[in-house]
Amino acid sequence: MHAQTGAGDGHVPERTPTPQTWVRLQDGQEIIGRLHRRWQSSDGSWYYEVSITLWAHAVVHGRDVAEPADITFSAPASHVSPVPGASYKGVPVRRHPAVIARARTGRKPPVMPQPGRAEAGWPQVREDGSDRWSVQHLRYAYDSTAPRPVVVHHSSCFAAKGPAELSTAQAVEALRRPGAKACDMCGADRLLAR
Repeated sequence: MHAQTGAGDGHVPERTPTPQTWVRLQDGQEIIGRLHRRWQSSDGSWYYEVSITLWAHAVVHGRDVAEPADITFSAPASHVSPVPGASYKGVPVRRHPAVIARARTGRKPPVMPQPGRAEAGWPQVREDGSDRWSVQHLRYAYDSTAPRPVVVHHSSCFAAKGPAELSTAQAVEALRRPGAKACDMCGADRLLAR
């Protein structure tokens, strides 16, 4: 019988490996980061959770200093590539339960809306007034004198943040306020043409 070693018997358990990996940032820069885990979203897309070390401000004994700080983020798999010679064995992998269920049953994943779908008639706004809309309040400078910027989303929009509590008439009214704009992903701009 094999005896397992662990923290309870004075041995330090092995840490999950965090091998180096190349990460391409949104502006095209390529940097080396550390891979923490791979995970799959509900639509089947893969993401890599990586960290990079940047400088951060800290106050130590009343003195301002700059010290290294890890920043962790998720990058799409298309923007992460292996470092030659690095071993990725043991890096945690998490598949989304919905993807596993679809694989077992053979069902197709839901179609995610893409930019430009608004021209194709998405979302289908019903004329009976039963559609729901949400307002996303964007960040702005604390000393700004301009109206707070907001974005109006259809309830089915994947970019929506917050509950969809507005009726169609309320959403049209919200879009007419200063600082408001319609989401260009879900075609909420079609509300102004009503």
